Amino acid sequence: MLIPRLQFDSRKVPHFLRTLLLLRRLKPEVVMLNLPWADYGMGSMLACALLQIPTLVVFHLIPHPLSLGSIKRRLYRWMHNREQKWIGVSMSNARFISQSFHLSQEETGWIYNGATIRPELPADMAAHRHRIRLELGLPPDAVIALTVARLSSQKGHDFLIPAIPSLLDKFPGLTFVWVGEGEKKEELLAMLSTYRVTDHVLLLGHRSDVPDLLQAADLFVFPTYYEGQPFALLEAMAYGLPLITTTTDGIPEVIQHKVHGLLTKKGDSVELLESICWALHHPEAMRQMAEEARQRVKDFSEEKMLVETLNLLKDLAASA
Repeated sequence: MLIPRLQFDSRKVPHFLRTLLLLRRLKPEVVMLNLPWADYGMGSMLACALLQIPTLVVFHLIPHPLSLGSIKRRLYRWMHNREQKWIGVSMSNARFISQSFHLSQEETGWIYNGATIRPELPADMAAHRHRIRLELGLPPDAVIALTVARLSSQKGHDFLIPAIPSLLDKFPGLTFVWVGEGEKKEELLAMLSTYRVTDHVLLLGHRSDVPDLLQAADLFVFPTYYEGQPFALLEAMAYGLPLITTTTDGIPEVIQHKVHGLLTKKGDSVELLESICWALHHPEAMRQMAEEARQRVKDFSEEKMLVETLNLLKDLAASA
């Protein structure tokens, strides 16, 4: 079959050629490509297709069906038909892959992200919580709502901020702790200033002690707009931290509302405010949900992910 003609971005040609030469030298039986977005890695996909190497392509984030021109869709279809299997990391993402590239559901699939987390809980949890609050400059009785996420437009900090003033009126001991860096930091700082809540939100940047923070926090707030399947959420579940997140994409495949945590509509500050209020008024119910979530996350283990991935790679290699 002839390759459809396409205008290439010249900046991607060196990557494509390097990949092609590397594959010619290594002669792999099978290739696995992990791509953060659907339009990343086209050079690698094309190199694998040209050499007709069995290839597993894992799209980690397709938050909505893509709008592709006919030529680009033909190219993707051509690559797919050259011994490639495309999957997502959630059922939701797999559906968008199918819709974006006009593939049948049988031609796609998904393997959930896995995170085998075996928390080592401190011998004295009360002392640990006190120590973390002391290090953060917080009073011993501070209530910590933790968010671990990049400071980007994806993660929803911007619709959490409008809820904070009302929350502080009801819960003056509440402090929001944000872990992560990102391109929206200055914009978010400006929003915090506008809403006059700067003193109640700690931006910690990158941290190597996230497990310590998870064990010291009272609530995990993850107000994301779109996801594949977030590792941060799996980690919070493993540490038994009560959580509030959104109904977006693959999250409801992991979290059932009022069973494992609270789910809110993405972008809805009022609903998020109400959910956080409910959580803080019902700590025992949230603890019970957190325990259910801690058991639930065992279904999303690293071992299970590896077994399913290796089996798929073996099937691809055997079918060549």
